[in-house]
Amino acid sequence: TANADGKTWTATFTPTANVNDTTNTISVNLTGLTDTAGNAGVSTASSANYTVNTRSADTTGPTATITLADTALTVGETTTVTIRFNEPVTNFDASDIVLTDANGTLGTLTANA
Repeated sequence: TANADGKTWTATFTPTANVNDTTNTISVNLTGLTDTAGNAGVSTASSANYTVNTRSADTTGPTATITLADTALTVGETTTVTIRFNEPVTNFDASDIVLTDANGTLGTLTANA
């Protein structure tokens, strides 16, 4: 919004959600502007640095603990694998499991209540 003198403009800035960043500025490209005499602007103008912290207090990702009901398996045995996260997770499926060093296969994942 322009003030009556045409020199002062204001707008409301809304920071992006879920961001934690200490290096932010807003800039104006002056080369696209002209004054009332038709003189083009030169270069840019930038605000002072400001911080944005719109992340919730929980800023760390989930962790997991993996336990096996039986840790000494022999021919024909199976064991229950329990994966417990420190907080609820979404989008967890079999493609997230790495069995490279497991020497076996894993059955279907089942979420507990």
